[in-house]
Amino acid sequence: MSTQQVKLNNWPFKNGEKAQLIWISSPFRQSNKIMIYAYFRANGKTEKLLADWGTLPALAIQHYYMNGDIRKSIAPTGTEEVEMAIYPSTVSYFEKEWSIYGTNDKDMSRSFIVSSNNKNYILPLIEVVRSILAPNRFLLYRLFETNSFPQYFIEQYEANKIHLDFSSLYHRKYTKDNFLYQLVWLLSNQDLRRVFENVAYTFINTGIVKFDWLFTKPITIKAIVKPSSNGGTILRITNVKNKQIPYSEISFSHPEIVRSERIGEAKKYTLHSKSGNGSQQTELTLDEEVEGATGNFDLIEMDNQMHEYVKLPKVTKIRRNSNKQRNFEDENTKRYFIDDQGRRSTSDVGGSNVAKGLENKSLYDIQVQGELGEFITVLKVLENYPEVQSINVIQGSLKEFSDTKRFVYLSDGVTERRYVIAEIVFYTNRNVSVIEVEREYKALSSLICLLNNQQDRSYCYQKILNGLINYHGTWNKEQLNVNNIAFLTLRHSRKESEYRAKKICEKINFLVYN
Repeated sequence: MSTQQVKLNNWPFKNGEKAQLIWISSPFRQSNKIMIYAYFRANGKTEKLLADWGTLPALAIQHYYMNGDIRKSIAPTGTEEVEMAIYPSTVSYFEKEWSIYGTNDKDMSRSFIVSSNNKNYILPLIEVVRSILAPNRFLLYRLFETNSFPQYFIEQYEANKIHLDFSSLYHRKYTKDNFLYQLVWLLSNQDLRRVFENVAYTFINTGIVKFDWLFTKPITIKAIVKPSSNGGTILRITNVKNKQIPYSEISFSHPEIVRSERIGEAKKYTLHSKSGNGSQQTELTLDEEVEGATGNFDLIEMDNQMHEYVKLPKVTKIRRNSNKQRNFEDENTKRYFIDDQGRRSTSDVGGSNVAKGLENKSLYDIQVQGELGEFITVLKVLENYPEVQSINVIQGSLKEFSDTKRFVYLSDGVTERRYVIAEIVFYTNRNVSVIEVEREYKALSSLICLLNNQQDRSYCYQKILNGLINYHGTWNKEQLNVNNIAFLTLRHSRKESEYRAKKICEKINFLVYN
């Protein structure tokens, strides 16, 4: 295990003081993120800590933690490791209201009662989530999205083989073998998949993470158990065994996995740390106020669980077209400096990505004035709507698409006309793009587009904006229909940002449901 420490930002206890994790709350939505409360107790005092849902893989109930470092947990005394096979017929659901010791807070305790070797064990539902259904951050957050897998990959099945064609939304690090095995195990076992996909519907409708034990096959586990006279309580599952994947081969492709071709050109940009220290930091701090997780950081890298398979399928990586590899810098290379202070989040929203070109910038990284600045203000209002998961923005100049057309410039013939594309992601698995272009006295409406998962977004945006340029500032609706792009337009208003955000949301709902 790495010696790097990962500390909770709001750790309230003294250095060297052991604090016991006595409760993990039910997840809830706050500020467009899924959060939990972790209750720790030391020296007769219970403290309630807010944490991102993605921190769950590192939290083991009744275990002790020191100095806020959640990479290392200490099992309570008197525990033992037990191996058991859980058969569907021996499982029953149990829930009751729970008063959290040392506080005035109450929560609902949801567990399964598991019978094994003539003993009864309490298996917390939250432990089933983090150890069986969703043992990594990608799956943890997909639990709250309905039918969201097609956004991240397309499944193709052949005799004894599965192929996954990943989109750019699926982080490349999750193409490592252990992640692929877990994903394919979930996809290929229909009972597991049905339970997984039903969690989102229940949570959206009730705000509760709850499910029945619908698994049709036995699941073998090793677990840390606090024993009692007739069984005990399962505190942490350490190993899920005998997992079966019904394929001999898993093949996959990903936009970032390409053939590399070295060329004699300088790099377009490089990333550097302001500290000038390229070595790994010895301490990282989890901060629940940070909007999203850093790309190379994932708590599942902690060695706190094993998954064993009856037979591992062959994994084949399908590389796409060649990628130009630039190996040196020159005077035209842009140098981005990152002020990395070791603060991280396990959230799945936003992120600390450095902007590359004009794509996928955070809403709060956009600095524009005038009409487009007003549009950004509207988007910030819209982002606070409870149904909106995130908004990313693409901005640029119409001159990217033409050097000769008059409309790419404002009336002075010199200033380039700018555009902003807002990609709005909803918790209900809707993805809508709103395109705004500088009007400068022209009656040019906003364009609201609904693109399907199979469409290349960059290609569609290029087609749409080229059509606008060629039609001298008018949306080419015929071309939009030909390219199977569902759309609506929204005329501008002089009313306040809140009113305009409401109108955009109404238009989006009309476009999606009609």
